[in-house]
Amino acid sequence: MGKRILIGVIITECQIDFQKEILRGIISQAFKSNCDIAVLTPLHNFFMDTPHKQVEKEIFDLILSDRFDGFLYGRNTFYGEEIKTYIDNLLIRSGKPVMLMDSADHRSFETTSIDDCAAFEQITDHLIDVHGFSRIYCLTGPKKVFVSEERLKGYKNSMKKHGLYYDRSYCYYGDFWREAAKDLAKRIVRGEIERPEAIVCGNDYMAISLAEEFQGSGIRVPGDIALTGYDSSEEGYSFTPSITSFSRPNFQMGAEALRRLYRIITGKICNRVHNENGELRTGQSCGCPEDMRVVQRLQRQNKINARFESNMLMSDMLFDITNVDNPADFADRLDNYTYFIYKLRHVSICLTRKFIDSPSASFTDKLTFSPGDDVKLVLSKSIRREDISDEYFSSFDLLPVFRKERAFPVAYYISPLHYNSNFFGYSAISFGKEPISFSTLYLQWINYVNVALEQLRIKAMMNRTISTANHALLYDEVTGLLNRNGMEKAMSDQKSEWKAANASADFIRIQLTGLNKTYFQSGEDKCQRVFAAFAQKLRECIMPDEICGAWSNNIIGIVTIRRDRAGEIFSALSDKVKSSQFTDGENCNVDFSIGLFSQQITSDTSLGNAMHKAAINRLFNYSISESSANPQFEKLCMLRNRIMKNPENPWNIGEIAESLYLSKSYLQKIYKSFFNKSIIEEMIQFRIEKAKELLTNTDMTVTEISKECGYSSYNYFVRQFKISEGLSPSEYRTKNGK
Repeated sequence: MGKRILIGVIITECQIDFQKEILRGIISQAFKSNCDIAVLTPLHNFFMDTPHKQVEKEIFDLILSDRFDGFLYGRNTFYGEEIKTYIDNLLIRSGKPVMLMDSADHRSFETTSIDDCAAFEQITDHLIDVHGFSRIYCLTGPKKVFVSEERLKGYKNSMKKHGLYYDRSYCYYGDFWREAAKDLAKRIVRGEIERPEAIVCGNDYMAISLAEEFQGSGIRVPGDIALTGYDSSEEGYSFTPSITSFSRPNFQMGAEALRRLYRIITGKICNRVHNENGELRTGQSCGCPEDMRVVQRLQRQNKINARFESNMLMSDMLFDITNVDNPADFADRLDNYTYFIYKLRHVSICLTRKFIDSPSASFTDKLTFSPGDDVKLVLSKSIRREDISDEYFSSFDLLPVFRKERAFPVAYYISPLHYNSNFFGYSAISFGKEPISFSTLYLQWINYVNVALEQLRIKAMMNRTISTANHALLYDEVTGLLNRNGMEKAMSDQKSEWKAANASADFIRIQLTGLNKTYFQSGEDKCQRVFAAFAQKLRECIMPDEICGAWSNNIIGIVTIRRDRAGEIFSALSDKVKSSQFTDGENCNVDFSIGLFSQQITSDTSLGNAMHKAAINRLFNYSISESSANPQFEKLCMLRNRIMKNPENPWNIGEIAESLYLSKSYLQKIYKSFFNKSIIEEMIQFRIEKAKELLTNTDMTVTEISKECGYSSYNYFVRQFKISEGLSPSEYRTKNGK
């Protein structure tokens, strides 16, 4: 089998619907054409100049790898000329053919574009022919950007075709984001611009921002002003009112761009994938009914996303993967949390030699990345963990999978692993045969990974400067028990003796399942105090010859060669934690479970594997009450998280109760029992916190901040802020902000 063509895709924000459809077309056509795909994508865009963002551009140095045969370049997905110029120069240096997607003509690269002009003309026709509007404004994207000008041209064509008047004052350039839309809405509200009957927007985000501003000022959408968007985003159809939009044929553009690049590389024409043309998607923002097919699809997708978000929210992933001291342990822990990535088929974690050797470096040394740097694969997993070599390979090889002969093509998303200005390596994920992209949840997942790697680096460097005999290396500071390293050492010290005696050991895993509830109710400090008190009660149940230690932030492990100890420990411990609520000490009466795994001691006995198997074989559960297992708790945690993220929304207790299938009174009762505050009290607190952040870090006026935080009354906002902080917003800004 000859070498399979490898196409690099340079793009950002792959979780956005617009880019998802382009990538779906690219990957579908690549699989049809027997080509491999490597998508080089950062986790964030580059509109903010911070060390954290800037180090991500180093992932694009992989463009210089000889593995690539050509590139598809989503140049317009990047913000800022600096990053575009950086990538342009790398692509030119590579000497490989480059196909731009959705861009104007470029002096160095070919380009493939969609006819936005005809599509935008069609959506403007809809407002005229179906709804009879004549005074229609157009809000397009940035001036002199190809797609912006094409959409504006389509609007003008429709107005001319229908003999309707328009002039320069009807046409506005925006930013494909929120600020320009907000500014236009405010000018209309203030009467600086005559109110139109309808506005066609260059994308859904601008339409959403216009609707929010109009509704906040008492202008009805579509009753007073009708709106349409473009690109058919999920956010647009989830908004109220749902945004009428145009489902742009991005899939087809991605597929066509790959076909054209394939012909340039090989001189051959490949078969097309099935066409998926764009179409008008009606919503409520123009006065039409919603398309129920879209509603049902979004409901299903939101249900899936909510389930995965809930699993990740309620997990101990961040606590667990940060409590490691070396890359091998990190990979072992991360292995347990790859299922959070929806439809994942394979994941690889590659770390640079500079990162792995960093414990011997100085704290002030910066971890950079250069083309061809050595990297090591520390985790490779599909359904199961795969055996990996301990050898380094050149980053120019990208991934070992691209060196192997395969009967089928593959597509991987390659993203940087880093923290602030330090570059650690890269992750690569694949969804197998499915031509899909990752969701926003993956961004949270990989950010957890980045935090864990930084913690690992710092711990390793600190451990180097401290004697290995130091007590702190072997004992957990919260509980005073052995930590994981201490347990490993104690096990190592005992293993030869137990092996000689042909002993069988019981590995007991005690997990404080109730600490999740404690964390959401009272915070991390309370969790640590409960964990420490629980550990003290457990000490009283442990025999001198048994190994006992804090395995993670809410798990205690025990290794013993005594028989039937799991049941004895459960019985004694249950009584002790239950009685703690009647003593003067810390109440550690908390739900916990006990798992057990038994194994003959051999040279290959692994404490980590045994503890993992003990987690699967759960024997005993202790529950302080039926209410502790309240099935509503998970839903309320998710609700609280949504309120915390979007406190400015008009949260209505009746609507919330209805969505959770609860009565208002019962909802308020159990919410306060779990979080010690009512929903309204929490919402106010989160709004004030958001206001404080905006007062400190932005130049927004107090009036603008009050609206941004969900207050329709400026005076009420000031009064509530002063009650909470003892200062007016202006006084707070003077003291703490700009």
